[in-house]
Amino acid sequence: MIRPSTLLLFAVFALHTALFAQTGVDIALLERTRLLVDQRVDLVIELRNTTSTTGLRVTANGLDITSRFTTTYQTDLDCNTTTDTVIRADRYGFDTPGWVRLIAELPAPGGPLRSIKDVLVYPFSLAQKKRNVILFIGDAMGNSYRDAGRIVARSVETVPGVAGFREGFFDKLLEMDQMPISGMSMTYASDRLVPDSANTASAWTTGNKTFDGALSVLPDGTDCRWLAGMSLATQPAMLDNPRVETLWEYMKRKYGYRTGVVTNTYITDATPAAEGAHTAAREARFEVARQFLENPFLNGQPAYDVMLGGGKEDFDPDIRADGRDLVREFRDKGYAFVSTATELRAVGPSTLPLLGLFRRPNTVARHSSGIRATANGNLEPVYDKLGLTRPGSEPTPNFGTWTDQPFLDLMAEKAIQALAGPNGDQPFILMIEGGQIDKQSHPNHAAGTIWEVIELDKTVGWARRWAAARSEKDTLIVVTADHDQSMSIIGLTDMSDRELTDRGAPLSLQLQSPLGNQNMRLYPDANTNVRASYGYFNSGGDPNTSGIEGPPGQRRSAIYATDGFPDYIDDNGDGYPENREVRGKGRMRMAVGFRTGNHTGSSVPVTAEGPGAFLFTGYMDQTDLTFKMAVSLSGDTVEGDAFVEKVLLNPRYPRTFGK
Repeated sequence: MIRPSTLLLFAVFALHTALFAQTGVDIALLERTRLLVDQRVDLVIELRNTTSTTGLRVTANGLDITSRFTTTYQTDLDCNTTTDTVIRADRYGFDTPGWVRLIAELPAPGGPLRSIKDVLVYPFSLAQKKRNVILFIGDAMGNSYRDAGRIVARSVETVPGVAGFREGFFDKLLEMDQMPISGMSMTYASDRLVPDSANTASAWTTGNKTFDGALSVLPDGTDCRWLAGMSLATQPAMLDNPRVETLWEYMKRKYGYRTGVVTNTYITDATPAAEGAHTAAREARFEVARQFLENPFLNGQPAYDVMLGGGKEDFDPDIRADGRDLVREFRDKGYAFVSTATELRAVGPSTLPLLGLFRRPNTVARHSSGIRATANGNLEPVYDKLGLTRPGSEPTPNFGTWTDQPFLDLMAEKAIQALAGPNGDQPFILMIEGGQIDKQSHPNHAAGTIWEVIELDKTVGWARRWAAARSEKDTLIVVTADHDQSMSIIGLTDMSDRELTDRGAPLSLQLQSPLGNQNMRLYPDANTNVRASYGYFNSGGDPNTSGIEGPPGQRRSAIYATDGFPDYIDDNGDGYPENREVRGKGRMRMAVGFRTGNHTGSSVPVTAEGPGAFLFTGYMDQTDLTFKMAVSLSGDTVEGDAFVEKVLLNPRYPRTFGK
């Protein structure tokens, strides 16, 4: 018979064991973490279900680094009402290349609790002759988007009466197509198949994966707080995640590089934010703007020497929750400020640092969350800045008072000139985003989307000519996308201007399903732009593949099977087809279809030119881009660059028509 005192002892022991079974030690790094030598990262140790750090020991390849963890605090990890402990060594850098094994151990009954994470550290030393990097991001510019931009832009007549796209060949490919090196980049997030612009931008800026919506940080145990609701009250949990230094911050901090971001969206949007801000939630846009001014890896100094884009609302005291006037504070730090294309044209190469904010929404207020504005000041799409007539299913523009907005190539030109300096001898790293490709693709505005690809390509062309004219081949240019979206090229259709732009009496349809009803309006331009909100089917009689030839349903069958190629006309020679009929040409229009209004998990193309370009071939992960750009900046590319010159650019070997 077991005595009651023994039962009590067993119960106490069982409770004690259960509590310790819940205690855990975790180094808040992902399984595959990569860094450059002395690229800083916040080392965060999470101790669950304990307030004691007695005996905690952290080593890096056997070297005790526990003393570097100078911040300790209690918190509730995982929102499970337990008291947990976090210790931090912020902005820690590893000085020796190779694998580093981090081990965190906490004494416990039955043996120490342990967490082990391996970090791969790449060597880096700056090239003797400093080099530049220009990274172009076509937001959502997957393969079909590049194809669509090429077909529309390069099908125009190259000489009177001769189309530039005939018999299946182009007289001239896009600028980004003509670059000698190409590859494909996988874009998956750390937590999902289909990524967003924040975690993808973090991948190429830091060299590390992160989760959906995160900007250059890693996940941690307090994310559950802000995931339950984003507000000023939960913002501290967005800002305590382990931060990873970006290549932009790294080059500026260690080597005095000039840095910049250019976009035709709002400047605190995910793509331009990830190079110089750190938050677990991209929605914290007021905080992103503040970190642009007071960067945590640059001793509180500004992240960029040049910032050009929209989104003035995130800098204005009447919108920001803290009431700060960040434009004034940037000016106080010596920044020249411009807000129109006219003012930007007047900027010379000696104007540095430079802040340009060219749009604020016509109607905007502070969001109830307190961490962002209710609307975002994207620049108007290039289709509208050109004054072209929108197809009937696409919205007409509303510039408001912001009628003097720059094109992307002007912003890029001024940014590159300012960063390089009046003598062109200042090294820099710059990201240029065609962000409206994504903004126009989400609502399935085909014309708006395709003309944005053309604008980005014209900007790539300007940068290529600038780099080619330099006395040294010292500038790597990379063109890629953050993620793909669902547009596909489905054929060619004969459509008049009247049909394309008709906004009257659209056909109303409703789809009924167990998931709910979906209402839609179909305009006559539907045959050039099959939106994701309605289906389309093949004709031909096979019951597995055919059905009603849509939309509109009453049209003739095989509407996308027209022979031939598009005959767009660039009547004024500005590089942008007018999307209208001119002297009997322009009716043969490319037809596209969308399957979703969101991102996809498809890989995206990468093309490159300049020192180190050979590294960007084959299939790669998006995080590889960071380290490939770093190799170019290190100058260790002589053999590969020689191969490109001697083989890939050698006229003795077959060349693609149009290159």
